[in-house]
This record gives sequence, C-alpha cells and structure tokens, in this order.
Amino acid sequence: MPEPQPDPNRERRRLAWLQREHEHLVQATRHLADWTRRVADQRIVVEDMRARGYDTGLAEALLETMQRTLAEGRRHRQIILDALARTSRP
Repeated sequence: MPEPQPDPNRERRRLAWLQREHEHLVQATRHLADWTRRVADQRIVVEDMRARGYDTGLAEALLETMQRTLAEGRRHRQIILDALARTSRP
C-alpha cells in the first residue's frame, strides 16, 4: 500500500486561516474598545440620572446588558487568541 502523500496546499490553507483569524482579532479588539467606551458613557448617564433624582431602572438594566456584552466580547477575543496560539506552534 503506498504511503499517503503530503497535501501541498496544507500550508497555504493554514496561512490563509491564520490571516482570517488575525483579522477577526483586530475586529474583536476594535469592538472591545468601542464597547468599553460605551459602557463608561452609560455609567455616566446612570450616575447623572441618579444625581438628578430620576428613575434609573431602565438605564441600569441597559448598563448590565452592555456589561454582559463586553464580557462576552472579551471571552470571544480570548478564544481567538487561544486558537492562534495553538495553531502558531510548530
């Protein structure tokens, strides 16, 4: 039985995958920066509303949702980093 031949396109596909994952990492990092700013802005809104005596229930619920979204974004970015680290090893 003949030995299986190495796939000549394997390295090309691996490099293309690494490029796509790197692009995803850049996008995830940009999103995190934006979400972090938005969370900070919403905290200010809640504090301002509280200081003025307004009901902050909905604003606080939105802030909590935004914080969960930010946490999920951080987890997603870490998944990308972990995948890149595993694939970059020889």
